[in-house]
Amino acid sequence: MKKKCLLVCLLCCLLFGFALAEEPMTETVLFEGSQPASGGWNLALTIDTTNVNGTFDPSLISENGYFAVTYDGVQNGVYLALSDWEGGVWAQINVPSTCTQTDGLYTAVFSFEQCRMAYGSMDFAAADQICVGTSASTKTMVIHKVAWYGAAQTDSLGADEVLFSGAATSTAQNECLVFRFTQHVGGTFDASQMRTDSRLYVEYSGAKYGVYLALSSHSGATQWAKVNTSETVEVSEGRYGAYFDESAMAMAFGSNFARLDQISVYSSGKQPVTLHKLAYFAGTGEIVDSSDGRWDRPDTGIAFIGDSICQNTKLLYGDWNTILGRSDCANYGIGGQTTLECRARIGELAARNYRQIVFICGINDIGHGYTKEEIVQNYAAMIETVQASNPDCQFVILSTLPTTSAFYSGQQGKITLLNLAFKRFANKTPNVTFVDAYSAFCPKAGEYAYPQLLSDGLHPNAEGYVKIAEILTPYLLPEAE
Repeated sequence: MKKKCLLVCLLCCLLFGFALAEEPMTETVLFEGSQPASGGWNLALTIDTTNVNGTFDPSLISENGYFAVTYDGVQNGVYLALSDWEGGVWAQINVPSTCTQTDGLYTAVFSFEQCRMAYGSMDFAAADQICVGTSASTKTMVIHKVAWYGAAQTDSLGADEVLFSGAATSTAQNECLVFRFTQHVGGTFDASQMRTDSRLYVEYSGAKYGVYLALSSHSGATQWAKVNTSETVEVSEGRYGAYFDESAMAMAFGSNFARLDQISVYSSGKQPVTLHKLAYFAGTGEIVDSSDGRWDRPDTGIAFIGDSICQNTKLLYGDWNTILGRSDCANYGIGGQTTLECRARIGELAARNYRQIVFICGINDIGHGYTKEEIVQNYAAMIETVQASNPDCQFVILSTLPTTSAFYSGQQGKITLLNLAFKRFANKTPNVTFVDAYSAFCPKAGEYAYPQLLSDGLHPNAEGYVKIAEILTPYLLPEAE
């Protein structure tokens, strides 16, 4: 009898083990396409997590899962790295656990255990990027796919959309924990579909009333508005959930949600607080704003599109008409944006009839780890989009400016190489001109910027914008009669 019981127990254990082994893995595709990469320990691809406005939630990285990189090249020819900017972590795995070949393509697998050992933790919630690069081989590779395979995870909230899931910590008052661009300006969340019973939800740990919400617009609605919490609940000990009703958002921002461009979560006190989730509950009520969200800008003249340097750091030094002494400039700059987000919203400019478009964007791309090839590719796509409807439009690419050592320490060479790539692209592309303002902002290529031309080590001050105006003016078309 004892032997029978023992056999039954062993059989049950085996069946349970098989069930676990055969548990289906959920595929999360991080990249799919064709990304060429030269050999010799070069970074080929950077994928942002939800901590820095990407779509991959790093908290999905869990035991028994793995990353898989599919590529064309040589066996064991790629590495994987996980980075955490704030924590100063660069966890690189040089050799995959397995690398197999099927139909001429290699698939390199990087296991959870490899990731854990390199990263130094089982908790990846703070990771900012997943990076793929080429190893020592000198042969050119082509990355086709990067994916995570792990156990399926469900959102217990039942939210219609999760805008952020990860870990962002602040120890200072009024510090931005995370921001998300809406679909209107290159993000994914469609704020124009906000309903009368819609809610935003923020989950965090730390002080009970440790966060608040801010809504902002660059396109014509309220520029910035703080939103008060509608309801705060305790999720677990030391962890809270704050709800923000549509009525509270409309009271602070107004009802022009089609022009809502950015949603931000801020720390409200000096006590440490960690943001875990930002989510949206759509509701079933009436849609609040039926407008088209069109920017309140003129349809003709010269348009400027780019990041905070294009935006003039929230117009502290006047708009481009003031800076250049003109009356025909339209500013589409948005702080914090990369060329990828500008590319997503270039249709707004393509639908108009601008005689000339000036691009001022690239420094944030370097911060996100994008390659110069990726950045130039985004410029090319934007120009192609505009030319399809406005073939006579002229384009100006203003060089990416240097910074002081307070920003992008050790990366000034990347700025130099990006500007060289811009120049080469402009030289071979009709109706595109590269304008070098970089050289006026630093002693020589690769060195840090003159601090007297910058307000904070990154953004030009009034004197810096005067310098840009002097350099840029000769390349701009004269105002129309």
